[in-house]
Amino acid sequence: MSDLKLLTDRLIENKKSEVQDKINEAEAEKEQLLAESAKNLAEEKAKQISLIDSRLARKFEQDKHTLQINKRNQLLSEKQKVLTVVFNEAEEQMNQWTDSEFQQFLLSVLKEHRDSDSIELIVGQESVNKVTKDWIDKVAKEVVNIQLSTETISKKNGFILKKSGIQYNYLFDELVKDINGQLVSSVSKQLFD
Repeated sequence: MSDLKLLTDRLIENKKSEVQDKINEAEAEKEQLLAESAKNLAEEKAKQISLIDSRLARKFEQDKHTLQINKRNQLLSEKQKVLTVVFNEAEEQMNQWTDSEFQQFLLSVLKEHRDSDSIELIVGQESVNKVTKDWIDKVAKEVVNIQLSTETISKKNGFILKKSGIQYNYLFDELVKDINGQLVSSVSKQLFD
């Protein structure tokens, strides 16, 4: 019986050892799974942080670009306002010309057309008092054969020359508009550089 007890104790000891080995294996497997999970979690965390960083960097660049565009557009708008004021002031100065200044301008334009047979002068309503028939007869006719029209251009400063069916527009607002396109870059450089 003692052999039987010894055999039983050994079997129990073997079973305990097997169970303990299985417990140890399970513990090791659990530790390995926990380590892999922690590693995967750390990798996922790093990946998410990287994605968030790249999104934030893109958003930052977009916002920076948007701010630069808005700043440029605001600057261009302010420059355009200044240019508009400059050209409006130029037109206003022309509108304020004395009779003598207006006549000098008209005479310089007429000299450009001195080869013409005949020119009709139509004066703007706001400039009518700056050119008289007497001035035309004494001064302008020495340069070119010119006739002063009885017609005027309503609410305008300056004049139109008609020659051989072609109209040459020297109304001040139109002159400023025409020259605006040509001078905008040089005026901009003088004002803003």
